[in-house]
Amino acid sequence: MHVDILIAGDFRFPGGTSTSIASEARALAAAGYRLGLLSLATGPLSKWRSIHPEIRALADSGTARFVPQGEHVAAELVLLHHPAAFAVLPVVPPKVTGRITLLIAHHPVVDAAGTVQYDTDTVHALVTALFGPTIWAPVGPKVRRTLERLPSPPPLTADDWVNVIDAKEWTEPRQGRLPRARPVIGRHSRPEPDKWPDDRETFLAAYPAAPDVSVRLLGYSNALDQVVGPRPENWEVYPFGSMPVRDFLRSLDYFSYFHGTAWTEAFGRSVLEAMATGLVCLLPPDFQDLFGDAAIYCAPTEVLGHVRRLEKDPKGRAELSSRAIKMVSQRYGPAKAVARVAAMIGAPSSRPASATVNDGGAGARILYLTSNGIGMGHLARCLASARRLSSSVVPVVVTMSKAFAVVRDEGIAVDYLPYHRALDIKPGVWAAKLEAELTEILNYHCPDVFVFDGNVPYDGMLSALRAKPQIWRVWQRRPLWRPDVGADNLTRTDAFDVVIEPGELAAPVDRGLTVPLSASAVLVPPIRFLDHDEALSRQTARTLLGLDPDRPAVLLQLGSGNNFDLDAASQMVFDLAAPSGPRPDLQVIFARWRISEAHQKLPAYVRVLDTFPIARHLAAFDFAVAAAGYNTFHENIAAALPTLFVANDHPEQDEQWLRAEYAALRGLALSARASDVHAIRRELDALLLWSTRARLAAACTAARPQNGAEATAWFLEGLALTRKASTLPFRPLPTEATG
Repeated sequence: MHVDILIAGDFRFPGGTSTSIASEARALAAAGYRLGLLSLATGPLSKWRSIHPEIRALADSGTARFVPQGEHVAAELVLLHHPAAFAVLPVVPPKVTGRITLLIAHHPVVDAAGTVQYDTDTVHALVTALFGPTIWAPVGPKVRRTLERLPSPPPLTADDWVNVIDAKEWTEPRQGRLPRARPVIGRHSRPEPDKWPDDRETFLAAYPAAPDVSVRLLGYSNALDQVVGPRPENWEVYPFGSMPVRDFLRSLDYFSYFHGTAWTEAFGRSVLEAMATGLVCLLPPDFQDLFGDAAIYCAPTEVLGHVRRLEKDPKGRAELSSRAIKMVSQRYGPAKAVARVAAMIGAPSSRPASATVNDGGAGARILYLTSNGIGMGHLARCLASARRLSSSVVPVVVTMSKAFAVVRDEGIAVDYLPYHRALDIKPGVWAAKLEAELTEILNYHCPDVFVFDGNVPYDGMLSALRAKPQIWRVWQRRPLWRPDVGADNLTRTDAFDVVIEPGELAAPVDRGLTVPLSASAVLVPPIRFLDHDEALSRQTARTLLGLDPDRPAVLLQLGSGNNFDLDAASQMVFDLAAPSGPRPDLQVIFARWRISEAHQKLPAYVRVLDTFPIARHLAAFDFAVAAAGYNTFHENIAAALPTLFVANDHPEQDEQWLRAEYAALRGLALSARASDVHAIRRELDALLLWSTRARLAAACTAARPQNGAEATAWFLEGLALTRKASTLPFRPLPTEATG
């Protein structure tokens, strides 16, 4: 793989580091340079973070291309971003040949409190070992000074590698202020306490609690209330990432940026963005080296006075705004990024621009393993994200479910590994066979990510994975476990790098053992196989199923029947719709699971639906009687299909009865226990009423959650494109120190 510039780093950083990388990459690509991206999960970040969306967008748009594990890449210039991303080795070392290598130092070595942020000797030795001779490029004068003060500083570039930004992307008209409306002072940044003032007095000086101004803060967290105390009435606060930064900045008149005494702002990306928007910026004096006469430099106590003065001087305020935009364009515009690169490696190579298109060459692979299950939930959840992966990522499914053919129907490679009960062999013998089979499968497919969806992490599976430390190990673990089940299984959580927890509408009543572990999991909305717009219309679905358009239809979704008998509920519906019954006009469709071990004998007037996914046809029905399994529950509510949920109460199942009763409490469905035939009869009678169905459908439509399948695919794909950090220690030899 040949590129002009290889950009490497931990692209999961949520703030200015990632946005500055993306801005620079867009400028260089626009000038014709071919870019590669080398993603490393070696920074000091939680494993549940994914690649920053602006960097993912570089690949999605064809601006740059991710380098797959194991592929050699040659580049004229290698840009390594942030020393903290190179403090530990990756499990799979990159194969990089670069003519010039720079390490962009986005953070000072020592903060204002004297705390060391990274070990320059270790970082320099590591990048030299991986990438060859490396020169450090600080992003600004504050970072440069901390490096120059070291006893043995690393080799430094003559000029700072400052952030760049395209002001044209930011200088859109801001929201017009109503006549006599108060001016708005605000800021945005990450919620870390050091990024904000240390005490209430400084906070209220920089962001005044005055009746003649409003304050808007993006990135303010509840933890900061410990510093501020009661929030002033003129404040509006928003969580970090809750709205686009551009939209937020356009709602302000003044940008006031003051941080804690222990923090050293390496550059000030958020200030640069505010200036590009044309905001008047009020900053501490130590920013003057970077922004010159384009801002007002003052103490926090002077902020309100400057705002009041400028409110009386519209001309002066407009001049400051114009000066800020002009300074950003001239000093930090895209031309800056192009000029400094051209000075090092010359003009872009003559290779065609099409070589940078993300053409699927990355070849990342994700392998899913699903347990058998009583229904098809484990398999369907995995397929839901697998079918949403981009064309550059190849999914493979290994399943213990006999319904493996549905994977093949989606055009996805599948292997069937029977569970020990299906083979009638002892668990210990099966564990050894599973380890051997999985080892061979892992060796053949070489996946970057392994996803297990099941409740019991099998010994054989974990043994096979231990020999493959380079693979990301993910447990996709649905909630609502029984409170007395699964403690031993949860002790195996540490065998996984990440836990993904699909959302659960009944989460408020979840009392299972996974509840306290949710805080350390990747939380996504409830995962469904289909999005709303993939379902068939009522007319189309009825035509395909051969249903009379003028007669009501009920769908029976009572599961596979492999571990619990729900025949009483289905028989009640059969009797209702019998030719001699009270509702002979009722059309009954019986959903048959492909893994059912025995088939219930059905009356002649009942038709069978054994397609997958059933959710595609839900609009054909007026109501349903269903088991309260995870998939059926969330699919029916998302489709606004009025449903009577009858829980499968087998002790191996999740707490279906709790899910069903919570839905009834919320007015989303009706509920009855399988053992209470009288309750089933009462609720079925209620469901026959149009008014009941209309009420339930309206409640479901209002509560319809997002589909978490897209978010799951996005996260897994980000992992597949990122190299894991090694657990091996790296210590430089005395001869490798920066001096």
